[in-house]
Amino acid sequence: MDYLKEILLNKKNDIKILDIKFKDKNFINGNFNFVKNISSSRVNIIAEIKKASPSRGTINENLDVEKTAILYSKYKNFISAISVITESLYFKGSSDFIKVVKKVSDLPVLRKDFIFHESQIYESAALGADCILLISSILGQKKLNKLYSLAKNIGLDVLVEVHSDREFDKAFNTGSQLIGINNRNLKSMEVNTNNTIDILMNALGKDIKDKIIVCESGIENTSYIKDLHKRGINVFLIGSYFMQSKNLEHDLSDMEAKLKRENLI
Repeated sequence: MDYLKEILLNKKNDIKILDIKFKDKNFINGNFNFVKNISSSRVNIIAEIKKASPSRGTINENLDVEKTAILYSKYKNFISAISVITESLYFKGSSDFIKVVKKVSDLPVLRKDFIFHESQIYESAALGADCILLISSILGQKKLNKLYSLAKNIGLDVLVEVHSDREFDKAFNTGSQLIGINNRNLKSMEVNTNNTIDILMNALGKDIKDKIIVCESGIENTSYIKDLHKRGINVFLIGSYFMQSKNLEHDLSDMEAKLKRENLI
């Protein structure tokens, strides 16, 4: 099933409403807090809030967004930001989740959604997001450049997400400092944890020393984090592993202890 196609078709129904709501285009953030909060001297985790996914269905039926954000904020020695999925059809997200997180946490927030229109960027700034996700696979180079520039001009950091070598080239060509390599294929929702390494190996000819590479999806243990850290990656986005936890505080504390033991934080 092509989940991506159905999600985008559903999103188009929302654009007309957003375009009217944000027609004045006067929502300016201007903080660029997301990149500023990433440390080059340790592993950084972007901890995600999501209730469901296309591949797993409902992950956390009783998700308490406020309590989860407060918990994440207790572990700032390795959690550098909170990712909030706002897509409603398959992920059961809501733009209100961002407002809740910002109310109880001073960690920067990444808005993860399927953004392909200018009004969605203004909405993200109005909601208080510090960073937005732009997915290379759903945008042509020209549109990607345009949306990237708009977001940066109103003060948002931008994580450009890729899943293939060609998409990595597109992200690189935007000049984006933040490039997320997703181990998950958004069309099939299958995960290949070697994808990040494969793409980086094929990008050896590019000057990426000033790029912040974010490894996304399929991260479930510190040994994987340690392996990629040796290869120069120190930012990891973790969602399902935390969201399906039966005792999130225990698992966060356990991850903290393991990262310390490996001298990763």
